[in-house]
Amino acid sequence: MQAMLNPMSRGPTVAAMALVLLLTGVSAPASWAHHSQSEFDSKLVVEVEGKVTQLDWRSPHARLYVDVVGENGEVVNWNFELPSPVTLMRRGWKRDSLKPGDHVKVKGARARNFPTIAYANAIRDANGNPLFTGVTHIYEPESDAAGSKSP
Repeated sequence: MQAMLNPMSRGPTVAAMALVLLLTGVSAPASWAHHSQSEFDSKLVVEVEGKVTQLDWRSPHARLYVDVVGENGEVVNWNFELPSPVTLMRRGWKRDSLKPGDHVKVKGARARNFPTIAYANAIRDANGNPLFTGVTHIYEPESDAAGSKSP
């Protein structure tokens, strides 16, 4: 009964609750910001063909690495961001859906500041069969001839 009458005995509990609320308020906007696709430019469409070097199966996004032979014969390792492993599993993928050495064709939106990083929009196998299609659409209004933005 003595503890209930003493307001100072609740001090640590109130401080702990305030800290939890503060951290929750800070972490929510951070998680929303993560899902911005502003790093990628949907107008910088890339289409490459090459051999898988790695499928990195981890959250928040899986990543696909593909060795592509450039026009000058130099091999460039492309880094493609994919949806989360959970989303891929819902679409029928498994950790070994793509293995090192598999031949793929990948189409995506290139990163604005990194020429060999892109967000994969479509992946096809060596025979042209779709392995993955569709991601969240990146909305960027087109300009008409007069320079005004379309709705």
